[in-house]
Amino acid sequence: MRGLSMSLPLQGVKVLEIGDFLPTAFCCMQLGDFGAEVIRIQAPAKANKGRRAEQGAKVPAETRSPFQTEPVFDSTGRNRKSISLNLKDLGGQKIAKELAAQCDVVVEGFRPGVMKRLGMDYESLSRYHPQLVYCSVTLFGQNGPYRDWPGHDPMGLGVAGLFHLNSNPDDNIPKLLGTPIGDVTAGLHASIGILLALRSKDATGAGQYIDISMTDSSLDFSILSSVQALQKTTVPRLNRPNPISGIWETSDGKYICTTNIEPHHWANFCKSIGHESFIELRYDRSKREELFKMVREKILTRTQQEWLSIFHGEHESQAAPVNTIHEVFSDPQVLARNMVINCSDENGKSGQQLGFSIKLEKTPAQLHTIAPLPGADTNQILKNLGYKDPAIEELMKSAAING
Repeated sequence: MRGLSMSLPLQGVKVLEIGDFLPTAFCCMQLGDFGAEVIRIQAPAKANKGRRAEQGAKVPAETRSPFQTEPVFDSTGRNRKSISLNLKDLGGQKIAKELAAQCDVVVEGFRPGVMKRLGMDYESLSRYHPQLVYCSVTLFGQNGPYRDWPGHDPMGLGVAGLFHLNSNPDDNIPKLLGTPIGDVTAGLHASIGILLALRSKDATGAGQYIDISMTDSSLDFSILSSVQALQKTTVPRLNRPNPISGIWETSDGKYICTTNIEPHHWANFCKSIGHESFIELRYDRSKREELFKMVREKILTRTQQEWLSIFHGEHESQAAPVNTIHEVFSDPQVLARNMVINCSDENGKSGQQLGFSIKLEKTPAQLHTIAPLPGADTNQILKNLGYKDPAIEELMKSAAING
C-alpha cells in the first residue's frame, strides 16, 4: 500500500495535524486520501490518556495491525505519518514550528487560546510564513459566550437544536443521536475550507485563517428545519407517525423505509399494497394516524425482501431496506460502491476500513498507508528536518519527545 501510484489532486500539499481529535482526524483523512502529505503531531504515549499505552511508539512492529486499538482513530488515521512531540516542552515546540514552516496547511483542534499559549497560533506562525493556511476546529468557534467551554460533539448538537428535532412530538423530550454528527460535519467543513483557502492562495499568494465550529456545522446539517424556524413556522418532526414517509417493520422482524412524497409514487405505493383507496387519504390530515396504522398493519404481512421486490416491480415506488450497522457491510449497494476496502500491514495482518465516499473518475482516492502508531515516524521526520543521528538520539531521551 505504500506510495502513490498516480498523481492525485492534493499531491505536493503538506499538512501538519496537531492533536488527536475526530473532527481534525476526519478532515486530514480526506486530505490524505487525495494525496496530501499529512504529518500528525501526537502527545508522547505515556501522556496521551485518550489512547491505550500499548499504542505508543515502543510497540514492536510485529504486534501492529490495521486495528491496533481504537477502530475509529485507526481508520481516520490512515494516509499520514506520526511524530511524537511534547508541545508543553520548549524543545517540542521548536520542532513543531520547524514542521509548520515546511507545510502549506496547519490543522488543530484545541480549545481557543491553547495554541497561542504554545506559540503555535496563526498569528505567530503566519508572521514568518504568510502563505500558511491555518484551520482551527473547535466546539463553539473562536468567539461568542461559549467559546471557552470544554466539551464534545453532543454539546454542540444540543445548542444546534438537533436533539429537539429528534424528540417525540408528544413529550418534546430531547434525545441523543447515535452518531457524532458534529464531529464529522465539522471535519467535512474544515476540509472544504482548506481547499477554498488553498485555491485563494493560488490566486493571491496569501494564506489565511479558517475558523470551524462544530455547532455551526451542525446547524448546516439541519438546514431545512433551521430555515423553517427562522421563518417562525411550525417545524415538522420526522419521527411523527407519517404514512407517506416512514420506517415499517416487516413480518421477518426487519424494517424498510419508504419516502413516497411525490403523488405518483404514493399512488404506486398504494397500488402495490393493494389499497388504491388510500391514494386520496394522503390529503386528509384528520385521517393521517388512522392511515399510518393501516399501512403499518399491511407491511407486517410480508418479509422485507418480498416488499422490496413488490415496491420495485410493476408499480415502482420509493423503498429501501433499513439495515443494522452490521448488515450495512454486506448490503449489495454498499459493496458495489466499494465502501468497504481491505487493508493489511507490513506483516500481512488484514482488516477492513470504510471506503472513499468522494469518487473522482480520473484521480480517485487511494489508501497508501494504514494508520501509524503514535510516534512511529518520529525518527524519519526529524531526519527530514535536518537533524543528525546524535541529535536525534538525544531528542529521543528528552522531554521534547518523551514528555
